[in-house]
Amino acid sequence: MIKVALLCTNPSPALRPTMSAVLSMLEGRTIVPELIMDPSIYGDQLRLAAVRQHLDEIVQQGQSEESQSLVPSSRMNSSAAWTSQDLYQISLNYSQSLS
Repeated sequence: MIKVALLCTNPSPALRPTMSAVLSMLEGRTIVPELIMDPSIYGDQLRLAAVRQHLDEIVQQGQSEESQSLVPSSRMNSSAAWTSQDLYQISLNYSQSLS
């Protein structure tokens, strides 16, 4: 049963057995072929997973820094109410904002 499970988890979808072949192997009607795996296939996947994790960490760090920069540190201890003017730069001269 373990050999069949390993065949089903092959990194290459083309090398995985069909469901009917799996059932036939589990019922004992078909001999389970020997599994010969190329370890470099898994190495590539592990490297890809490490790169994805690193990129996720960078994105999370960037989002954290972005959310911190939205609130000026000098205003965090202030008890004054915030207005929309505190958050957005307002251009009083429309023609200057177009250039």
